[in-house]
Amino acid sequence: MGDPLPLWGRPLEEYTDSYLFENIRQQGIFNDDPGPALAQEAASALSALAQIGDGVNLKESSAVYTPITIQNLWAILKLIQYPKAYRSLAQPSAIGGCIKLMAGIQLDGKISPFSYEYGYLCFRVLTIVLGICILQRSDRLKSSIQAMEMDVRTNPRLEIMQIFGLYVSTFLVLEISGGSPPPGDEDHFDWVFGWTKVKGRPNLSLLVRTSDVELLSTLLWEDRKTFFKALKSTYYPGISAVIFVLWRVSRRERSNIQITALNEISFRYNLIATSDQQRATEHMNMFIGAGNSLATWERGTQQIDLEDSREVIGAYIDRFNPQNSLLYEPISVLDGPILLRALTKFVAPGTEDLLPSILELNVKRIWNEMKTPTEPHKPDVYVDAIRDTFTNYSTILQNRVFFVRTNNSLFEKLVDIVVKQDLIDLAARAILMLELPSDPPPPDLAARAILMLELPSDPPPPDLAGSQDYLPRVKLFYAQLCASMPKQHIYVISEHSFPEWLKFRSYLLWYPEIRRLVPEDRNHIMECLGVWNNIGKALGYQVHEKLHFKCGYARCHDPIGIMECLGVWNNIGKALGYQVHEKLHFKSTVAPDVNHWTGTLEVHKVHTWTRVPQPRCWPDFAHRCNPLTSTSKLSVYDPGTSYLW
Repeated sequence: MGDPLPLWGRPLEEYTDSYLFENIRQQGIFNDDPGPALAQEAASALSALAQIGDGVNLKESSAVYTPITIQNLWAILKLIQYPKAYRSLAQPSAIGGCIKLMAGIQLDGKISPFSYEYGYLCFRVLTIVLGICILQRSDRLKSSIQAMEMDVRTNPRLEIMQIFGLYVSTFLVLEISGGSPPPGDEDHFDWVFGWTKVKGRPNLSLLVRTSDVELLSTLLWEDRKTFFKALKSTYYPGISAVIFVLWRVSRRERSNIQITALNEISFRYNLIATSDQQRATEHMNMFIGAGNSLATWERGTQQIDLEDSREVIGAYIDRFNPQNSLLYEPISVLDGPILLRALTKFVAPGTEDLLPSILELNVKRIWNEMKTPTEPHKPDVYVDAIRDTFTNYSTILQNRVFFVRTNNSLFEKLVDIVVKQDLIDLAARAILMLELPSDPPPPDLAARAILMLELPSDPPPPDLAGSQDYLPRVKLFYAQLCASMPKQHIYVISEHSFPEWLKFRSYLLWYPEIRRLVPEDRNHIMECLGVWNNIGKALGYQVHEKLHFKCGYARCHDPIGIMECLGVWNNIGKALGYQVHEKLHFKSTVAPDVNHWTGTLEVHKVHTWTRVPQPRCWPDFAHRCNPLTSTSKLSVYDPGTSYLW
């Protein structure tokens, strides 16, 4: 790439403060042109960048002998304040020039463009020029500028780069959602770069060479630590267009190296993207992570060092409670658990103190959204969020940091979160939200299925609310939780969870009769019961699945009934030393066919408890556990009802 370029400016630790939002924000000036001196300096710098971009490498361009200075790059960036000058920024060859200049910056013998201010500014120029070129080539630049001006009139406080980035992002959303090709024909998207011809789209000249984009991908991958730190520490909106071009090249080249680099860069950017870019990144993520792409990244990525791992995990945690609400929105209820899968690759010794917060923030986010939704959600959104949280945190629990059994601080914090955030209750609620196999799809889902030809980018609606894989994954989470933590800490979780676990197990036993379920739905509930029993076993409960209380009537739909719960509770009482004397007498005016029930069923029961001190709550629960002698209703499971323990 030629000799290292001079005048690289300040190192990373010194230049980031200059690019904080409060230091760099600019108001749009829509009615004026930039002054002639500024316009001339920016035009000369763009011309020099274009000459470098048109050459194969730096040595082939005479522009190297008249170096582009930091002041020249700043002149280009100042033009963003003047929308009337945007067309002069639409210089495609300048994109390649910025990439090649970035490749000439080294630190300790390694290419590291973000280690110095010069490389950072080159990337900012690249981002702006790429966005303007995309809007111009799609014939949206004029309309975008008009819309930006209206936005500023409505809210004069808006920052010009943020508004500009929003309209680039909007184009990407419209392009991906409105013109998605059939699977395997994603080259349809490449018309805007001049890489392919598409019917109904203009035939365009080359915007940027694929070789230059491959070089950019390599630069960002190899310098990903400083790239992430620089963007995390500064105000840098609007690089969804960069992710877009990286994605398109990775699909054309289809090399594992490109796929790995794309997934890593995309994940890191997702953690720090401003809210104006989130819709575009979400749409691209559906394609970027499709197939075995994410698995390829998981095999190919490597941790850099502890500092980087902590930076990444810290950025993930910060997304749940962003400090600047003008730029960032709290992470959505689904995105937190989804991004958690990639985050597991950054867990390492030295990050233990951050791990409990990851679980706590996700669970809190789900609970808050369920109680006070920020927008209407279908049950499958919550089920998927709970499922992905449990699944991906199970991977964290398998990390070697949990092999150190003396780390009491880590385990105590986790126990506190499991107890205070009612994870057993959350697991039960997700089971309740699973649709039964016989339930018809909601009308709106059927309508969506009809409209799939018009909105092919939306994923097909699921047959069930996450039920295809929620049950085995929640079982895995509790099995891994109990395997990864010392027994003394599991005992605390078990003691806290038992009342809710037993109550929900009792509910599952009666649920088929309460709802009068058809056989396929009964099988589904029995599968749920089996998973719930396995969770109980993982927590150390002695679950007896051979039941002692049965109805002798041949036509009874539920020969087990709630009496099994009472039997379990009595066995617990005996284990605790209570003398339990039971005499049960059933009297019925008709045969107890629940489908034709018109009579009464009475139970006469005698309890005596002998123990010093007198037990306070076990007898009360034993009495309430019997629906035939209790006034409590069992038609609806109420996880909010708690029993004294």
